[in-house]
Amino acid sequence: MPRSHSAPTLTHHLARLLLVLAASALPLFWLLGSLPAQQWDESRTGLNALEILRSNNWLVLTHRGEPDLWNGKPPLAPWLMALSFKLLGPTEVALRLPSALAALATVLVVYFAGSRWLGSWRAGLLAALVLLTTQGYVTLHVSRTGDFDALLTLWTTLGTLSWLAYLATGRARHAWGTGAAFALAVLTKGIAGLLFGPGIILATLLTGQLGRLRKFAPWGAFLLITGVGITWYTVRELVAPGYLAGVWQYEVGGPAGEALEGHGHPIYWYLSKLAETKFTAWMVVALIGIGLGWWMPRRSRGWWLSRVLGCVVVVFLLVISIVKTQLLWYDAPAYPLLALLAAGGLVWTGRAVATHYHRYPSPTTRLAAVLLVAALPYGVQLLNIRHSTDAALRNSSLLYGRHLRAQAKRLPHLREYILGDDGIFNDSPEFYMAAITAQYGHQITRVGAWQVGWATPPRTVVTCGAKARAIWQQYYKTRVLFSTDSCVTFRLEARR
Repeated sequence: MPRSHSAPTLTHHLARLLLVLAASALPLFWLLGSLPAQQWDESRTGLNALEILRSNNWLVLTHRGEPDLWNGKPPLAPWLMALSFKLLGPTEVALRLPSALAALATVLVVYFAGSRWLGSWRAGLLAALVLLTTQGYVTLHVSRTGDFDALLTLWTTLGTLSWLAYLATGRARHAWGTGAAFALAVLTKGIAGLLFGPGIILATLLTGQLGRLRKFAPWGAFLLITGVGITWYTVRELVAPGYLAGVWQYEVGGPAGEALEGHGHPIYWYLSKLAETKFTAWMVVALIGIGLGWWMPRRSRGWWLSRVLGCVVVVFLLVISIVKTQLLWYDAPAYPLLALLAAGGLVWTGRAVATHYHRYPSPTTRLAAVLLVAALPYGVQLLNIRHSTDAALRNSSLLYGRHLRAQAKRLPHLREYILGDDGIFNDSPEFYMAAITAQYGHQITRVGAWQVGWATPPRTVVTCGAKARAIWQQYYKTRVLFSTDSCVTFRLEARR
């Protein structure tokens, strides 16, 4: 039998927690501010947050001063982003810090859940490392950019694990924890915060716990979720009518019924991505975890974990696969649950082998095994993070922020100018216009490609990329004042 050990002290707990935090630091925070604000959702959400601070309107998200119906999600993520800008200024780090902190909180939740349900802190550490090395989770649009999905994933993970605890113990506080978590998920991303619901219902059925629903707590939690959702959508519609129509078009009916903006794929697309790149290193052991846990003694910790998390993950992936609009980051909430299942597969297999051969490794050996298993995926993850910065900088239309900040230092007296774009829809320049205006008080006018001929020399213009600059050179003689990379600040001297 395994040797018994004395109970861990507070010092031991702190040391273990510090190890998890240290392991999280590079994947979640290294080079966090090195990328420019990304073209689509990140820039638009960042702009929503900056406009909250500018207008002090915390209910109606706006885009260029008008109610933003295309981004009709509830405002929790932009609220946190606005607070981050307030504390740190309108920088890329402030833009992404709420997502990174939400991801760190999720890693800690997975660590504590793994420690409890898998039976040791080393198993919890392994689950945390699996999540940190998951390429579908530590990536752009999830944990490393200023989007909604890292925050959503924190709430859905907390909600699912709270429901798991409720089914296993029947304690009302766990049901209320489920309600609070999913209410916050709704306030983060609307209906996407409810997509774990079908899997949770199936898990309740398959664990034979329908009797838990005879108590008030789960129904009170349900009323909390629906009450928060109804209250938000009602208040928002009353403040600025037309919101619900936008939500239906861009968030609910439109994405479910048709592939918006060409984002349609075969029904097996998410599964293929899991196997090919996003969860490659851990896919097999996650399946082993579901299988082994399923056949464990009834109502053991492994039995509960595999049934509840397995049901939720499988049904969730099925739901997002059926929806017509499919995007790479829609599967983000699945990864913390898959990380726990993968850790379970490795831990339970190891224990079965040790029991069979009656050889029980020392605690130090088991810790070394955990670190060794995760070492290669961890290194690959860091390489992916490093290379992602190179790829994202190739888009010259994302470089306005870097150039404008350098220009403010090099040409401090230049405070009024035109920003010329390449004619392609992109909110990144718009975000940087708002950020530079807030930071330096500049007066910037954005001029589209079709408006170039209307400018009157002498005016100063900033462009990034050869295409954006060439449009101006067709109409005017120019003199370069300052340049960085493909970005140029020039003065219009005369018409051609």
